Order: sequence, then C-alpha cells, then structure tokens
Amino acid sequence: MTTSTTSTAPEPGAAPEPAAPDPSPPPRPRSQAHYQGMVLLAVCCLALGGVFVRISEIGPVATGAYRSLFAVPLLLGMSVALSRNAGRTAKGGRVAGEAPAEQARVTPRDRFLIVLGGLFLAADLCLWNISFLYTSLAEANLLANLVPFIIAPLLFFLFGDRIPWKLLFPALLALGGLYILVILGTGLDPRHLRGDVLALMTAVFYALFLVVTKGLRERYEATRIMATLSLACAAACFVVAAILGESLWPTTAKGWLVLIALAATSQVLGQTLMAHAVKFLRLQLAAVYVLLQPVAAAAYGFVLFGQQLSWIQLSGIAILLISIFWAKNLLEGRS
Repeated sequence: MTTSTTSTAPEPGAAPEPAAPDPSPPPRPRSQAHYQGMVLLAVCCLALGGVFVRISEIGPVATGAYRSLFAVPLLLGMSVALSRNAGRTAKGGRVAGEAPAEQARVTPRDRFLIVLGGLFLAADLCLWNISFLYTSLAEANLLANLVPFIIAPLLFFLFGDRIPWKLLFPALLALGGLYILVILGTGLDPRHLRGDVLALMTAVFYALFLVVTKGLRERYEATRIMATLSLACAAACFVVAAILGESLWPTTAKGWLVLIALAATSQVLGQTLMAHAVKFLRLQLAAVYVLLQPVAAAAYGFVLFGQQLSWIQLSGIAILLISIFWAKNLLEGRS
C-alpha cells in the first residue's frame, strides 16, 4: 500500500523556502520473503476456523454467528475511517465552490441484494461449520475451495459470461479427485460422506455470495456493505442455531475466549494479512499459498484431534489441489 503526502502551499507573495535535506535514509522495501511469511501466517490463521468450531462450548452454527457478529464493529470502524480519509482528500483537492464528494446512497434494490448476500454467506458458514463435526478439517477446507468450478457456470447462466473451454480439463481432473477422496477414501461411510457433502454445498453458497456481491462491491466501498452483510449473516445464523436447538450463550470465560480467538484469527487477522500481502506477490504464487490452507488444516486435525488421512485420501487431495490451482490460473487469464 502506498500513501501520498501533500506539502503546505506558501502564503501569497512569500518566497519559496528551500527544501530541507531529509536526514533519515529512505525506507528499505520489504523483501518477497517477508510477504510470503505473512501469507503463510494468514493461511495458518484461516485454517484455525475448524479447530475453534470443534472446541466451542456452543453449537457450530451459533459459533459461526458470533464469528460474523464480532467482525461488524471492525468493519464499521474501517468504513468510517475510510470515509473520513476520503472526505479529507476531497476537501484538500477540490476547487473553490465545489461540494465535497459523498458516498452513493444505497438503493432499495441494493439493500435487498446485501441481505441476500448475507443469507448466502450464512448458509455457507452454517454448512461449513457443521461439516467439521463429520469430516476431517483437511477435507472440509479443501472441498470448500472448489468455488472456481461453480462460479464459472453460475456467471454463464446468470449473466451469459463465456465459460473458458479449457476449464473442462481441470474440471474433469477435479471430478477424478472427488471420486478418489469422497467415494474411495471414505468407503461411503454415511457420517463421513455427510460431512463431505456439506463442505461441497459450502462452496456452492459461497459462489452465490460472490456473484451477488460482485456488483455491489463495484458501486459501494467494500467495508461499508460488508458490515451490513455480516450483520445479516449473523442474524440468520442465530435464527438457524435457535431452530436447531443449539446453545446460544457460552457459560464459561473459556467459551467466550474461544469465540474471541476465532474472530481475531480466522475473521480478522487471517483475512487482513492475506488481503495485504497478496498485493505484493505474484498472483500465481499467492494462489499456491492459499491452497496450503487444507494442508494446515490437516496438520491441525492430526495434532489436535488425531485425524489421520489414508494414502487414498491424500492422493485425492493432491489431485484436487492441482485441479483448483489449474482452474484459478485459467480463470485469471493465464495459460
């Protein structure tokens, strides 16, 4: 991120003052290794989501509700800060008689889309958190990353966007990986299969969320709509948790600390570090690091919960990782 500075204009008729030499050396640019380490830390934080869901005192859906709810104050604060910064910039740069720039008002149609996006995000979060109780952390994280294969057909049917024909090859590879991981790897165990299906449905609803918010983020500042969207998501999750009969209120300080740690790591620290670091890395390299999230989740699952993956499951995971990376490259316009 780069920042710009403005010098104070001299008074009328005053002679310009000579520029004083800057005694401090210019800041050294950070190395690529620094940002790669930042992305790795972000991946480790994001993969902790399933860990906190498993150890939470309350149900998985209610846990997701608090994760989204705790993000609202941060998003609102960021939105206010960005608005004030934009106002100061506009005030300093406008000419005499020019009104300061104002944020566009949200139309009723866009309010509906924000709420709809919140409901899609709530469905994504509910299904994903429940899947952690039935399948491994690695599989839940991996299957939820199949969004590229879902969002391309959605854009075609909803907006007529052309589907790259080359996407067929990684899609076929992904189907092979799914067959190995879900069918051969689980032996059609009903409980394990249920978790994998829920994780796959997570990818569907997250793709719908991205499609709905695509236009909104072009018309409005991102944190502004994400605050409202997260609030709608939290409200929907609380309703679903109540319907399912989950406990909605932690009874111990440890229970609250788990929810706070979940919001601080997965919702705030992980996403913030990722969003910052990927700006300074090649997209192809950043995509590789993002795909390490299931690997980190597998390590957490093995160390904390004794979740072991067979060689068949590991081979299915490897094939899926290759197919997802291949699809992301194609969708980003690279060969």
